Amino acid sequence: MRVFERLDGGHGWDEAEAAVIETVARLAREEIAPRAAELDRTKAFPWDNIKAINALGLNGLFIPEAYGGAAMRYAVYIECARLVAAACASTGIVWSTVFHAIKPVIDFGTEAQKQRFLPQIAAGGLAALCITEPDAGSDATGMRTRFTPEGDQIRIDGGKRFISNGDVADVFLVFGKWSEISEPKAAITALLIEKGAPGLDVVRLEEKLGHRAASTAELAFDGIRVPRENLLKAPGEGLAILFAALNKSRPSVAAHALGIARAAFQAAVEYINERKQSGRRIVEFQGIQFMLADLATDLVMCERWLFHVS
Repeated sequence: MRVFERLDGGHGWDEAEAAVIETVARLAREEIAPRAAELDRTKAFPWDNIKAINALGLNGLFIPEAYGGAAMRYAVYIECARLVAAACASTGIVWSTVFHAIKPVIDFGTEAQKQRFLPQIAAGGLAALCITEPDAGSDATGMRTRFTPEGDQIRIDGGKRFISNGDVADVFLVFGKWSEISEPKAAITALLIEKGAPGLDVVRLEEKLGHRAASTAELAFDGIRVPRENLLKAPGEGLAILFAALNKSRPSVAAHALGIARAAFQAAVEYINERKQSGRRIVEFQGIQFMLADLATDLVMCERWLFHVS
């Protein structure tokens, strides 16, 4: 199967969905993939790719029509995420992170919050999901970022680490603990911060071995103050929001990984059909054929499971 051939996965794309997926496949093949190696080498943020994505209005795939998007089924987004990641892992991370961060606003935001934040994203804005801290990764209850109510404002102190899009995002969905709730799980709360907020600082960008064009930042929150209306639902309801965000973002991460895996498989197939040993193409060696069959089987199985859960 070609890297940029769309998968169906039993979803039966309708005409509009198929057209969008074919357009994304063409974008990935013709514009995004040719830039991938140079972007990873230079660690330059993929602005040209994001510009091309925004020219197609692809953020609109997950933003409701009422807020400037043209939302389609989750499975359509998943397939497009797979295609973009197959072309450029870094660009896939940048675009998928926008979905990961903004989906909770779509699901749990007030009407005023949706009117305020979603049109910006539909128009091509970037977003960041801020959960991880130096001492709180998988155990989110260990986070120390603190939200303190001060009249009609909320003060934010603390920091986050390993934040995709952290240095370029327009909107940040941040999880922390409400200062007036003592129980760790019950204290977790979510709120929104906008780019340029005083006290929001990028401490550093991480050095990485791969997908180096996708920036990963450490952030510091030094007494940031946001309006209380930036609170997503009520204080103490953040853990449920966090789990809901992960439920939608984990299949998205899987789509990203499978896009990379499919591209790697295709590169391997091309190589073993060209490489010769003892006058024979190495694809003719039975050991290589066994390996290829195993890899193909694993890929197809994982791709089918991805569409099953999406």
